[in-house]
Amino acid sequence: MKTYTAMVAAQVGNSSRLIKTQVRAVSAGEAKWLLQAVYGFHAIASFPAQEREVLTTETTGHQTATPEQQRIASLKLAKDRASDALTIERDRQKRLKATRDLRSLSSTNELPKRNL
Repeated sequence: MKTYTAMVAAQVGNSSRLIKTQVRAVSAGEAKWLLQAVYGFHAIASFPAQEREVLTTETTGHQTATPEQQRIASLKLAKDRASDALTIERDRQKRLKATRDLRSLSSTNELPKRNL
């Protein structure tokens, strides 16, 4: 989950104020939906923006990496992304081939229509 920040119009009596509000959600659309559910449809003054999380050595629990280590980590991430993309593409092509096979089977095996 990510943290999103939006401006919400809060009303107390006859006065209204814009309040910076944070919500945790999976996506910006879900964050907007949650804010609308809590504060009302017309109370949302700005679309939820994702907060940037600043990692420090205290939160990560390890020392900062050297440029060489950062390069290796970057290459490993690129390799993982390429592997995921390859798997997705292979699955897409398998589904496409299966769909074509089913279409060709259904067109050759169609039963003649009977007149009632």
